[in-house]
Amino acid sequence: MSLALLLEKYDVSTDEGLQKALHEIEKEELEVDEALSDVLGRSASLEGHLRAASQAYSRLGAVRADAEAAAGMVDRTAALARDVSAKVRQLDLARSRVAECQRRVHDLIDLQLCSAGVEAAIKAHDYETGAAHVSRFLSMDPGSVEAARARGAPDPRLAMTAAANTLRDCLVKKFAEAARAEDDAAVERLFRLFPQIGQPQEGVDLLANYLATQVDTIIRRVSIVSDPTSDAAVFADALTRVLEAGGAAVERARTSIASCAPGSLPRAVKPIQPIICAGARRIFTAMRSARQLGPAPDPRRLPHPPEPRAAEPVLAELALSHSRIRLYFAFLRRKTESDAAPLDEAGRAAALAAAEQLIAGCDLVRTAQDLLAHYLALERYFLEESVAKALKMATPQPGATASSLVDDVFYIARKVIRRSLSTGSVDGACAVLNDVASLLEHSVAAALRGWLRAPPEPLPLPPPSGAGPDLVGLLAQRLNRDVDAQRTLFLVHMNEAESGAEWSERLAAEACAEAEPLFRSPGEREKLQSCATGLATAAAAFRAAHELALEGIKAGLKPRLHAWADFIVNPDVDPDEMEDDADALPAALEALAAAARSQLSPRALGALLHAAAAELAAAAELLLLRRHYTQESALLVERRARRLAGWAGGAGAGPREKCARLTAAAAVLAVDHVSHAVDLRRPAVGVKELLARRTDFKMEDIKRLKL
Repeated sequence: MSLALLLEKYDVSTDEGLQKALHEIEKEELEVDEALSDVLGRSASLEGHLRAASQAYSRLGAVRADAEAAAGMVDRTAALARDVSAKVRQLDLARSRVAECQRRVHDLIDLQLCSAGVEAAIKAHDYETGAAHVSRFLSMDPGSVEAARARGAPDPRLAMTAAANTLRDCLVKKFAEAARAEDDAAVERLFRLFPQIGQPQEGVDLLANYLATQVDTIIRRVSIVSDPTSDAAVFADALTRVLEAGGAAVERARTSIASCAPGSLPRAVKPIQPIICAGARRIFTAMRSARQLGPAPDPRRLPHPPEPRAAEPVLAELALSHSRIRLYFAFLRRKTESDAAPLDEAGRAAALAAAEQLIAGCDLVRTAQDLLAHYLALERYFLEESVAKALKMATPQPGATASSLVDDVFYIARKVIRRSLSTGSVDGACAVLNDVASLLEHSVAAALRGWLRAPPEPLPLPPPSGAGPDLVGLLAQRLNRDVDAQRTLFLVHMNEAESGAEWSERLAAEACAEAEPLFRSPGEREKLQSCATGLATAAAAFRAAHELALEGIKAGLKPRLHAWADFIVNPDVDPDEMEDDADALPAALEALAAAARSQLSPRALGALLHAAAAELAAAAELLLLRRHYTQESALLVERRARRLAGWAGGAGAGPREKCARLTAAAAVLAVDHVSHAVDLRRPAVGVKELLARRTDFKMEDIKRLKL
């Protein structure tokens, strides 16, 4: 530290400041001494490093000379390498030209040998060797022949082309001879030679024509129906045999062309498909004649329309025949896709498009459409006649207490829908679904609605004591009507309407689930689901009929319910009969519930009891404000309301809630003093209006009441 800094830091005018400055100077002196000692201690090593550096510098001249010599040597080596590399490239170019020249010379020699070899093979009937020569000729580089012609030499391809054409003519001739002799081995052997001579498509055409000739003979044999009048599906079996024969020919063609001409299956099937179509058309014509289907699909135009039960075997045969055709088309698409698998995406798309075009243009599609048209018309006839018969059998008859309408109708509907799905046609299934939905809505549900429009005598609800005579029952006895039987049949039809709604929704769900294997695109699924919604409309029609019946029952019970409501609020009571009087209404309602429970579904029973309790409580609330009560009569009304609420507690939440309002009003009416009404639950009607019904309460006290 400098002297100036010490003088600034310490006050040297005092002894203490001088001592601190002196101590600081001594401390710095010790540090300087230690640094000097360290430098002096390293002086020996520094001298050694300086001597080593001096010696290394003396050797740098020799190192520089060696490095310059090495650099010169590398430059000379690089120049030599460049010269050698240029000569190697020239040598490689010359060698490649020599190789190309040799290959062209060999091609020209082979071309002459191939021409002579083909002629010799034709004379020796050794077509495999001749085809191998032609294949060698086709694989030659066209540049070899062009180079020979450029030098003025004659074109050697003329002789080879003539020999190849001669070989092709011989192969076509031999193939025709083998086809006439039905020599399958020779046909296969000759077919495999056509790709070698550059004519794979011609070979495919020849093989397809040969297979078409064979399958024509087979189809004519298997399409014969021995017993056309049999009830069994003999025509569907014959059609199955025809399609199986055609499928076997398609599979044989695919196997043969798989290695030499992939993607050519539609071309191979083209001559075979008309034979299959003709066989299927002959069978359909014979079926239409034997099954008396007529030229028009509608069976009602026939002179003698068939019985619905007799039409079922024909329907099953038509559905089976159509499904077999659909399966054949699916088989053809699948085999085409398998045959085109080795091709690129564009090739596969072209092959599949050719297969779809072949299917769309063949007569087998029209045969399938004719089959489906006859099936749909006959199925509609069967459905309408069967449902009409079921409706006729279910028409209410005097004394009848049961009906099998829903069981019969929905058994028929399920059978018809499942049979339509067995055809394999989404359009056919949609048409049948539309027919079923329309028939259920406009025939079955409409018939039930007509039968349920005018209900008979209501369910048995005992009248209160002292009520007037049962005029409806007396009138029914005088008219000699079996009221109980009519009521039972009415309730049966009401339950059938409820079951019809459930079955309609179940049929729609089953149809959509069972049709899943038929869908080839999302559009087909959406189409069938849209048609299945028609059954939801039918379900709504059944529910409307059920609600109509339920409203009729409610309307029939209203007079008795109003009588019981008047009984609840009646202030007149005999003290000796007070206990029995309070239990009369729950007993009557329990009798009603017991009678309805055995004849209605749980859902309909709950709705009926809910409506009865609501009607009873609402009517009693209104009548409370029309009577005057003493404390004793008000207590009786409260007891009746509590007994009613107790019964409603076991009947369900809905009736219990309705009766709670009446109980609250009765409790207000039965208070001991006007002021006690403040602590009670507020009823729906006014508290002061209820208290005003008490003859023992003063109006001044009621008006002063603060709620």
